[in-house]
Amino acid sequence: MGTGIFDKLLASLKAAGDTLPDKRRSGGNLKYSLLDGILSAFAVFFFQHPSLLNFQRAMKERKKRNNLETLFGVSGIPSDNKIRSLLDQIPPQSLAMVFEQSLKTAEQAGAIKPYRILDGGVLLALDGLWYYSSQQIHCSQCLRRTHEGETTYYHSAVAGAIVRPGNTSVLPVMAEPIYNEDGFEKQDSELAAGKRWLLAHGQEYQWLKVTLLGDDLYSNQPFCQLALQQKMSFIFTCKPSSHPWLRETVEQSFVKEKVVRQWTGRHHQTSTYQWINGVPLRDSKDALMVNYLSLRILNEKTGKVSYTNC
Repeated sequence: MGTGIFDKLLASLKAAGDTLPDKRRSGGNLKYSLLDGILSAFAVFFFQHPSLLNFQRAMKERKKRNNLETLFGVSGIPSDNKIRSLLDQIPPQSLAMVFEQSLKTAEQAGAIKPYRILDGGVLLALDGLWYYSSQQIHCSQCLRRTHEGETTYYHSAVAGAIVRPGNTSVLPVMAEPIYNEDGFEKQDSELAAGKRWLLAHGQEYQWLKVTLLGDDLYSNQPFCQLALQQKMSFIFTCKPSSHPWLRETVEQSFVKEKVVRQWTGRHHQTSTYQWINGVPLRDSKDALMVNYLSLRILNEKTGKVSYTNC
């Protein structure tokens, strides 16, 4: 990453941090600013070092300077617990602008161009993830899952990233937290959070010409229609068991097919592609017409199917 790009990315993070209200009471422990906590947390992920803060403190003692000061502008290095207490009061949505500005910076630097592979657009994968769980420590916004009498409390979010086949580097977008709101009895869900993400960020990402990628959870008509309203295309996994009408329609229709035989270096494999355009997603008069594609890979040496999806 060039110095100019890094400086722009860091400047957008600092600008967002400077606007955040500090809810701590005056006279308390105000040694570290909110921005110190934000920048220190970002540095942990940037350097990907498991004991970064201790390392930086040791460097400070030896050389009277450290990377957190010189690169990130941190005035004081908080402890791990202090970083958590500083960041806990910050609503995640208040940092959404940083992700948008980072993508614009990447576009200006030509970093997004390699990811434009489908009609000049990008592939944006959405998926739910857990980032905290405990059977003892929990809060009012925790999600809950009970199994065999034991309750697990956890926090999760719908996370998104711009991806490209064959490339392990991804460009993250703003995530949408999945959490229980105070006073609401119904538990929040990944699908509901995915809809909130579309409504919150659909317009701001239209310049990317997005094609959404997702699992079977998202391949339902309300979510697909919402994606189209945000001018996004989609490629979602479609399990036959959860789409009986679509499965029956495909089985009773003439599907196009292409078979490709390849040598993997160890054995031959046969890839069978089947597709059909303009099939109804569900059994209703207002059904959305979608395109269906399936792939089945057969290991000719073992005679077993090594991969299948649709």
